[in-house]
Amino acid sequence: MTRRTLIVVDDQPDFLKIARSRLTRDETLEVIAEATSGEAALDLVPQLQPTPDGVLLDVEMPGLDGFETARRLRALAPELRIILTSASDTSHYGVAAGRIGAAFLPKRSLSAEAVLHLLD
Repeated sequence: MTRRTLIVVDDQPDFLKIARSRLTRDETLEVIAEATSGEAALDLVPQLQPTPDGVLLDVEMPGLDGFETARRLRALAPELRIILTSASDTSHYGVAAGRIGAAFLPKRSLSAEAVLHLLD
């Protein structure tokens, strides 16, 4: 099986730990980096070679929110798959994510299986 690589971006350190724990249960998914802000993610992505398969990106962050970060990441790395996530399970996030070519996954649904499906 092909190993998939992922960056997790969230302003909550506790969620970063939870996400790493849940996502790395599957040996085909590797969290290769974490960032606590959109700005940090934008600095990080160009440094990672090869470009990761995807980024799991919180919608609700101070500074650059997830949507603006996603737009800028798309310009930096068009091949990067973007999965937006939020603790607020609102349908408009899914619609808005689709408009910018991203997927949406509520945090309560976070699993390696769900992320791998969205990376394919």
